[in-house]
Amino acid sequence: MKEIRAVIFDLYGTLIHIHTDEWDLERLWKPLSLFYRYQGAQFTPEGLKQRYQALVQQEEQAARQRSGNTDVEINVERVFAAIYAEGGVLAPSQLISATGQMFRACSTRVAELYPGALELLATLRRQGKKVYLLSNAQRVFTEYEMKMLGLYDAFDAIRISSDWDIKKPAHAYFRCLLDELPFTPQQILMVGNSPQDDIVPAAELGLHTCFLNTDHISPPRCDLVCDGADYNTLLHFINA
Repeated sequence: MKEIRAVIFDLYGTLIHIHTDEWDLERLWKPLSLFYRYQGAQFTPEGLKQRYQALVQQEEQAARQRSGNTDVEINVERVFAAIYAEGGVLAPSQLISATGQMFRACSTRVAELYPGALELLATLRRQGKKVYLLSNAQRVFTEYEMKMLGLYDAFDAIRISSDWDIKKPAHAYFRCLLDELPFTPQQILMVGNSPQDDIVPAAELGLHTCFLNTDHISPPRCDLVCDGADYNTLLHFINA
């Protein structure tokens, strides 16, 4: 008989419905290049896009070489800072953060909670469950989105991969949270929408698993499959 005392949530596709486009020249790279030029760094939209993509690849390759792992996470703020430096600007941290927010705002088409997400987290906490976040994300984007949507204070602890240099499905990223929890794996439920990143590694670590099929794909083997963000079914499973 299961006893779920803690629930770990993925974020995007699990609690937040998001759609971004980092390739759109008109919506993203033109206004972002103008923002860089405001600060004195002269880039065309095409040139800025090319430098961003190249520096992201360089950061990822360097991270893999340092760690010997494939599931690495970079901190994209270093990329924004490097681009400023190439343009002759020594950017303070506040400007780098603002640039990240500008990037995300221009590249985001949809960012909204699935209906009932906040109520789900509040209900679990009222029932005495602990709720945690384990997300593959960039803090410079995600922290502001979570605050905008009222999610940031809804968890007992938050893990964002850009703070840790690794990401799901790496067991080490799960461990950065699990090793601090006073629960056995059998008392923890992982909830996510990615078979590869959420469900498979959580099951390998002995956690209960719930797959929210928000992308309408073939579901993996797990303890519970929900059709979309079906939080009522999830709550019933937890409390059964």
